[in-house]
Amino acid sequence: MLSKIQYLVEGHFQRAAGAFNKTGWTPNSVTAVGFLLTLVASLLYSTGLGTVWLIWGVVLALLVGTYFDAVDGAMARRYHLISKMGGILDSVLDRVGEIALYSSLFIGGLVPGWLSLWALSASLMVSYIRARVDVEGVKLKGVGLAERPERLLILIFATIFAVFSSLSLEAGVGLIALLSSLTIVERLYRTRAVLLGSRSGLA
Repeated sequence: MLSKIQYLVEGHFQRAAGAFNKTGWTPNSVTAVGFLLTLVASLLYSTGLGTVWLIWGVVLALLVGTYFDAVDGAMARRYHLISKMGGILDSVLDRVGEIALYSSLFIGGLVPGWLSLWALSASLMVSYIRARVDVEGVKLKGVGLAERPERLLILIFATIFAVFSSLSLEAGVGLIALLSSLTIVERLYRTRAVLLGSRSGLA
């Protein structure tokens, strides 16, 4: 969903890409740092977040990691460094990062195992469906309420709310699981509509 308004912030990320490029960064190095920050956040989650400092450490790591995740694509586009291997690396690290995040929430005793598994499975399926139907020529970018940026933002806000209110992380992770499941249905529906429309056009 947020990818539909990407153009509103694209200028900022293009400028950031220029700054990163001047200091010798490459899209792949930015991707790698963003991934490492996600692992840091996962490690902190797995401790159970016993102190406010740990909670803010998670929030900072996720925010900066998400920012880096947006900059790598902007760099690749601006400097024509888009490559198949770079795209594969980005996608794989994004999925591994999500596995680490949702697993660590359970390990740290912050959410029940069933909820962690639901959120993780639904999140991975959202990405899988997009990759699978892309082979069939159907583009699903921007389709659905819970693409990866939305899921990360929900997790970040849920973590912050856990500091200032009685709202637990379970509510945020539950929302991620629910919206991701709805996104799966929406993407399948859109894919069916596009493929049937294409078939009718050929008839």
